[in-house]
Amino acid sequence: MKKFKLSMILIIIITFGFIKNVNAQKQSEGLYLTYNDYLNHKLSYTTDKISIHEFIGMKNVTVISNGKKIIIPKSQLFGYHDSNNNDYRFNDDKAYQIIDTTGFYIYSYDKLVQQGKGPKPTRVYFFSKKTDDAILPLTAENIAVAFPKNTKFKYMVEVASKSDIKLDAYDAQSNEYKIKELYTESLK
Repeated sequence: MKKFKLSMILIIIITFGFIKNVNAQKQSEGLYLTYNDYLNHKLSYTTDKISIHEFIGMKNVTVISNGKKIIIPKSQLFGYHDSNNNDYRFNDDKAYQIIDTTGFYIYSYDKLVQQGKGPKPTRVYFFSKKTDDAILPLTAENIAVAFPKNTKFKYMVEVASKSDIKLDAYDAQSNEYKIKELYTESLK
């Protein structure tokens, strides 16, 4: 009986230690002022709450930080980090989720699209060649303009789009987006 009690106490201590460690590793949400802040995962404002005001088209972000309400223009921010561990970049007062950064950036944006009886959120994909470049829709035409010297990549994307292969398709086996597979292959 004594060994059982000792074992139970050890299990409880280990469990609470694990839970405390997991909670300590949870990254808080906050704002990135610059691209370098984003690269270094340095949150300029850690927050209790971020309001992006995406669907009402406001040009500001409202932040509650240490009990104080702060309003910051989106144009003065690189982006933000949310409580689900996702990063976003602001461009033209919209928040684009950064979903891949290898070689070039892929973003997604949930846009309301008329479907049937009413609008429904639809995920749309975008890209930028560099972080400070404009964010463009992920199309074969835009890829051709953005990568004029990589003719192999341009032709591969053109063939894929004519073959009804979606550039934003995700390949679970390779753990990569189709457009990234084509880009990597074009560099060989």
